[in-house]
Amino acid sequence: MSTTDRAGHRARAAIGQDGLVDDSGMPRFRRVWSTIQVGVLAAAVVFCVVMLVIGQGKLDRVYAVAAVFFGLALVGHATYLWLLARSRR
Repeated sequence: MSTTDRAGHRARAAIGQDGLVDDSGMPRFRRVWSTIQVGVLAAAVVFCVVMLVIGQGKLDRVYAVAAVFFGLALVGHATYLWLLARSRR
């Protein structure tokens, strides 16, 4: 099965166990899902930082830990998308 990408080049897509697979060997839904997660994680980090800035008393430690946790997950997903885009060039 072949498809055409944005630049008009023919890209091969195979059908794997998890459905359509792109040239990187990963199912296409993983790229879409990772993109969605980047948006949700970015919103979570911004929310935690805002809650830390306005101050919520006893929950400051919770928001600080959550901001670090969500931030690390955001870096991981953003790195995956960056590496995926870099490998396509």
